Amino acid sequence: MNNKTLLQFLKISSFFIFFGRAYQHLFWDAPYRSFFWDQLLLEPVISFVFDTTWQSYVTNLNTDHAIQFLTKSIGVLYLVCAVISILINENSKKWMRNILKLGAVSLVFLALMITKDKFYHLIMFFEHTIQFGVPVALLYFLRHKNISLLIFYLKVFIALAFTCHGMYAIGVFYPLPGNFVTMTLNILPVQEEMAKNLLFVAGVLDFIIAIAIFIPKLSKAALLYACFWGIVTAFARILSGFHYGFSLSIMHQYLYLTIYRLPHGLIPLMVYLYLVKNNSKKPRTNNSLVST
Repeated sequence: MNNKTLLQFLKISSFFIFFGRAYQHLFWDAPYRSFFWDQLLLEPVISFVFDTTWQSYVTNLNTDHAIQFLTKSIGVLYLVCAVISILINENSKKWMRNILKLGAVSLVFLALMITKDKFYHLIMFFEHTIQFGVPVALLYFLRHKNISLLIFYLKVFIALAFTCHGMYAIGVFYPLPGNFVTMTLNILPVQEEMAKNLLFVAGVLDFIIAIAIFIPKLSKAALLYACFWGIVTAFARILSGFHYGFSLSIMHQYLYLTIYRLPHGLIPLMVYLYLVKNNSKKPRTNNSLVST
């Protein structure tokens, strides 16, 4: 795999992440209220800066309108970043890189807000590593062209995302998310207990994959599985929604969830193709004895 193909993978993956998040912010919602309505955190600030009570702040419609405006504004930023992800190259203007950096920082902030909204489960933040890491990887590759280090970073992103997903799926360290069970029940003809058992097995496999991608003899097989599982879990959002009947409204409701998760499969595929191409270039050693 040459530099151009690697760059295309990164650009397309970055596009899907930003476009999916833009879709979410512009048509649905994002968990920023968990921050702006945190009384323990913000009440002293609100009282000092705006000289108003907390009750007045949270019941004021202008507060909610401001949060909605912020959400839509970030959605516009993500949409611009999606376009830039496709257009950017080594010779692009500095402002394009700066906007992409702002978008990447915003994705980190979004991951923090999701983590806060999920009772500060730290693994929730790291489960989003691929999503906020890919735009950073794109910017890094455009500037440095250090492929070996890039591949290592991407492996770390994959390992963190799969490990965190696995910790939720096995339901031991953290509660098994209800939407995991619901999606499994909606897609597969199984009962709840069997769905939980399947998720436990999938979680164990997530741990194995997170380790195996760093073992040379196992990495390619592990990455292929990661690609498969990343795509399956992305499209599971839409397939689960179709359980309630196919309609454009169902598609609209679940599509963005699939779009920004597509890189969970594309990035492992990219690393796999790179390893296959890189290994094929290595000279084969001749083990036969040479007579003298």
